[in-house]
Amino acid sequence: MKRKNLPDLFDRIFNWSWDLHNKSLEPLVHIEDMGDHLLVSMDLPYVKKKDIEVHLTEDSLEVSARMKRKYKFENLGIIQRGIEFESFRKVIDLPASVVSEGAKSVFRHGVLEIRLPKKIKKRRIIVE
Repeated sequence: MKRKNLPDLFDRIFNWSWDLHNKSLEPLVHIEDMGDHLLVSMDLPYVKKKDIEVHLTEDSLEVSARMKRKYKFENLGIIQRGIEFESFRKVIDLPASVVSEGAKSVFRHGVLEIRLPKKIKKRRIIVE
């Protein structure tokens, strides 16, 4: 392994899925390319639908959600003990350009599903 790659390796290993400053966790996310749209599924336990915010650009998706109650991790090791979290936050670089028109989301049983229509790059127009 080259020495210049060490910072990248450490970033990957120690890139925790939480932000201690904002007391937020990164939710688990699955993105599936369905051809004409992307389907994003995100686990958001301890969240109510009214506490979810979704922001969309052509190439990124940002989801934040406040938990019903604080969630605390106990005994994580010597350095951190008793870390409390009160929200989820995730910014996703999307694998394809999308459009906001026609985007839909559903929240059921702690899972947020977002359907994002892909941006059409080229469309044939029939000449009449």
